[in-house]
Amino acid sequence: MSGPYAPPLQTGFSTGPAFPNQQVFLPSEQTLHQAPDPNSPAAFQQSLQNIQERVVRLQNLARSTLARIQNAYHPNNSLMHTEASMRTLKQEIQELSQLMLQSGVGALPVLPMPGPGETISPPTEQQLMTQVNDSIGVLFEQVKRSQDSAAVVANLLGAPDRSAK
Repeated sequence: MSGPYAPPLQTGFSTGPAFPNQQVFLPSEQTLHQAPDPNSPAAFQQSLQNIQERVVRLQNLARSTLARIQNAYHPNNSLMHTEASMRTLKQEIQELSQLMLQSGVGALPVLPMPGPGETISPPTEQQLMTQVNDSIGVLFEQVKRSQDSAAVVANLLGAPDRSAK
């Protein structure tokens, strides 16, 4: 397009980036496949394994901290070490909860650890439904008792005082 308003083409300029720190983007196979899918079964299994290892470390740290607390007033036991152990335990719990939240593993039901030689199978859907219904029933009864108690108090507060006559 050459017209009276078109600027003339100038020669002698490089075709490189306009700014020295600017990089030219060229798509390649490597940039298209940088990271594995975080929702893949392999990534989930890896997250689960990492969390299981962290839980074992957390259990050992909790046992160590409990032993330090129980022996707090014994000779050769430093209060500073006990406090440091408690801070580390709190930090580990926080980090584990964040890791579980970010990885999606925290949404799984927690099963008790099997004893030596025992195997534990996950609960069936029917068992989970029964547990949920039982929990809902207990909560409903608690709320109903609270409401009934509140109604009794409201009736007592709203009733005319007969002893004043």
